[in-house]
Amino acid sequence: VRGLRAAGACCVAVVDAGSTDATQRLAREAGALVLEERRRGYGLACQTGAEAVRGHELVAFLDGDGSCDPADLPRLAAAAHDADVVLGRRLEVARGAMPWHAALGNALVSAVIRRRTGRPVHDLPPAKVLRRDALQALGLDELGYGWTVQLVGRALAHPALRVVEVPAAFLPRAGGESKVSGRLGPSLRAGRAMLRHAVGATRRRGVLVLMAKAPRRGHSKTRLANGLGAEAAEGFWTACLRDAGRRVLAAGRVAGLDVMAMTPSAADAVRVRELTGLPCLVQRRPGLGEALLEVSSLTAPFTIAVSADAPTLPACLVLDAAGALRSAPVVLGPGEDGGYYLVGLRRGVSLARRRQAFLGVRMGGADVLEHTSAALGDPVRLAAWPDVDTAADLERLAGQLADDPSAAPAVAAWLSALQCAKEAG
Repeated sequence: VRGLRAAGACCVAVVDAGSTDATQRLAREAGALVLEERRRGYGLACQTGAEAVRGHELVAFLDGDGSCDPADLPRLAAAAHDADVVLGRRLEVARGAMPWHAALGNALVSAVIRRRTGRPVHDLPPAKVLRRDALQALGLDELGYGWTVQLVGRALAHPALRVVEVPAAFLPRAGGESKVSGRLGPSLRAGRAMLRHAVGATRRRGVLVLMAKAPRRGHSKTRLANGLGAEAAEGFWTACLRDAGRRVLAAGRVAGLDVMAMTPSAADAVRVRELTGLPCLVQRRPGLGEALLEVSSLTAPFTIAVSADAPTLPACLVLDAAGALRSAPVVLGPGEDGGYYLVGLRRGVSLARRRQAFLGVRMGGADVLEHTSAALGDPVRLAAWPDVDTAADLERLAGQLADDPSAAPAVAAWLSALQCAKEAG
């Protein structure tokens, strides 16, 4: 704990599984926040610790047995400037720190993940640093010692997450014996389980993508700005993105999907990520049609692109789309203005059909839904849902949120503040 504080950690949480020795007292004396987690499981302990330090952009994990060197923290944290997940690859392993069978199992599981994702990884390290939003986007649900395998596998399989390895030291344990790697028998059983976790964690998942521009005057919601004013339109879109990010994360977690946003530029990606909490992809060619084409080309069993300007869109409609795409090739969510708020495609829909659907029509026109439906061929249609493009749309939305502000809490709060400002003025 003292080493981490000296290395620059603003706060250190020690998760203790109900020990009866001096662990908790010594941790508190060293300046740690001590969390007692009686439920067993390495992954559960990591989740408990991460939940306790909300509000921080970076979260570091490492074992408390002395095998990780706290002095490595600044190097790992610095690498997170250009990455979402930083893995402390154990290149400097002290003599006796890792039994041969543990090293062999680690190399084998890493090789499986490397082969299945096509991305370089060489270690399943105890020391790692993640951006908070990346941790949320991964939706980790493994509660035991397979948590790190799931973390590494899902991060490498995720289309929008940047993963890097940074050299880190590995030292002999300061005391005690590992339940997993300390003996050959448990280590072999753990190795078999981790191989299963590696296969499961790298299995391609459906992808849920929020189509989003940053809230900037003259850049987004221009039709709304014409009737409402540029400043108010920017405020609405900022609130809208906050609600959309929350909704997409929740739906993705329930449906077991990889979640992200698609943005028109790197500058947009920075702001959109701040507001939504979603990792972002930057489209290669300009235009909404090109962005939708890129989403549909991602390597996944199916993709779902959803608009950010339908702030009260219920998660159940996204879940319905994911369910339908288990068998149907195409799903469309109709808007009330001739467009659509959602388009989902299973892998295998031809590039020619997708190009015709997304590039063969002017986006924003009244015939977009019917053109796309004809190009993609008899899609499953979800319930219609309104978006917000004009001042009249916003007025109708305000009436809905007056009855149920929880449907879009950030937009409801913005509308309330706007009304207060009008009354004060």
